[in-house]
Amino acid sequence: MNIVKVSLAAAALLAVSLPGISHACGGFFCQLVPINQAAEQIVFRQDGDQVTAMVQIQFAGNAEDFSWVVPVPSIPEFEIGSNRAFTDLESATRPDFNLIETGSACFAPEFDVPLASVADSAAESGDTDGGAVIVESVQDVGGYEVSVISGDNAEAVTQWLIDNDYDLTQQGRDLLAPYVEEGMKFVAARLQQNRGLGSIQPLIMKYQSDKPVVPIRLTAVAALEDMGVIVWLLGDSRAVPENYLHVIPNYTRLDWFNGPFNAYGSYQQLITDAMDEAGGQGFATDYAGRFSDLSDQLTQVADLEETLSRFADSPDTEFLALVQNAFFNDAIVQETIAASLPLRDDQSPFLLSDQNFLASNFTAAELSAARNTVDAVIRAEIIAPLQLSLDVLAGDRYMTRLYTTLSAEDMTLDPSFVFNNDMGDQQLSRNATLDINCIDDRDHWTLTLGEGTGRNGEVVVDTINPVPFAPLPITQEAGFRFEETAAAGQPVVTEQRDFAVASLGSPGPGISNGGGSVDGETTTGNGTTTDGGMVDSGGSGGGGFGASVLMLMLMLISLLRRR
Repeated sequence: MNIVKVSLAAAALLAVSLPGISHACGGFFCQLVPINQAAEQIVFRQDGDQVTAMVQIQFAGNAEDFSWVVPVPSIPEFEIGSNRAFTDLESATRPDFNLIETGSACFAPEFDVPLASVADSAAESGDTDGGAVIVESVQDVGGYEVSVISGDNAEAVTQWLIDNDYDLTQQGRDLLAPYVEEGMKFVAARLQQNRGLGSIQPLIMKYQSDKPVVPIRLTAVAALEDMGVIVWLLGDSRAVPENYLHVIPNYTRLDWFNGPFNAYGSYQQLITDAMDEAGGQGFATDYAGRFSDLSDQLTQVADLEETLSRFADSPDTEFLALVQNAFFNDAIVQETIAASLPLRDDQSPFLLSDQNFLASNFTAAELSAARNTVDAVIRAEIIAPLQLSLDVLAGDRYMTRLYTTLSAEDMTLDPSFVFNNDMGDQQLSRNATLDINCIDDRDHWTLTLGEGTGRNGEVVVDTINPVPFAPLPITQEAGFRFEETAAAGQPVVTEQRDFAVASLGSPGPGISNGGGSVDGETTTGNGTTTDGGMVDSGGSGGGGFGASVLMLMLMLISLLRRR
């Protein structure tokens, strides 16, 4: 029996808070052009009536153009988090897909075409025509200068932001207005002078609130089409959407057969299509369970300290080269070395990792000073923020990871979340079994969904055809079940779809989930009929033409081998 594991990845979320409700998200506003939010990620931790929001901030552009605006109910406590913690958390909690292959096909091609690759897995104020703006606080947080402001009305707030080089656009002004009317204050953050993009790190905010909410309305100012949103929630039990639908996708449409990258792409598209069917406002649960089961997959402070200790006895030139390699993904290291050891305009920054170049072009005093500066920066701006991030994730808390995609037109309602002690876990793995048998020199195979899919034991494909090397050419909808969830009780199902067993144009001799043929329609195991699962090479399932071509190629190979 072969098990093929396909791991998924997904996507940075801004943070916002309303009185009595914790909000995450908001809007990026920068000089001249709003920042496009390609993917948003945020962690919420609920401790009684206190919420901690850790928000990853992504930005591409010039450092002097970076700025960030987010509504909050009061002046939060601020700390800096770690991008490394987000990377590790995403990897540890992403769903993976296991395809279990049983039986044997009629022939094996001479070339190796794997079914799927394996991946284990004191205040100052300013007056405007619209009213007064109060600057409640200004403080340095990591590499940011963070101001908290409040205003009498939306025009006053927007004018202050514009006067301070936060370009809102008219849409941004309109989207700020509801939050001003609700009595919000606003966090306005920018990079400190002479700081580079390497100083853009997650922002941690702590404040009083009884539930997490993502004020997605403000995000619409710069949202991309079908923008991915990942929300992790730590609490006493499983977190569920309170005012968005909970959606279980139709895993028949997943590309189980073509490796982790194709599975990742098909999963993202599956979720996007399912959320469109939910009216643009829904969440799927990627994972729900005890975080302590996964926490050992996170980088620890001791790991980074041990890395530095290995370099302790290295000469300065070697140390500077080694830390650039060891902290390759931390741009602040490269930026610090470049500032400490300036190059001519015509010299490549890669020269700063060449030990011979360093020894030949800088004095021993310059190299020693650079080493000390870099060491201090790593400890203060990489290791210390990692510890603060791990503190947010610490303890045996229940973790839920929710995923959705949203476009600007969907961002009309701020999703809120509650914790439900009555709902069970959602495992990371989604399993399916591919059973192949050679009958009369033809491959008869079935695909049966397994644990983690919500349809354990259901045969979803039964066909006599070569196993495809492309997504299944079916026209089934992307959503299987749509539910309303609340702080207690089991979900209320608003719609559950019953799909035909897909035959891909050639039904198999026995459908093992209780289905059969009824006047040209196929019945599912519960006796309802549907014609939504039949083959359509031009349908929404995608890949029909590619699958047909590959099937034809495989049949030709079979004929050639027999001759």
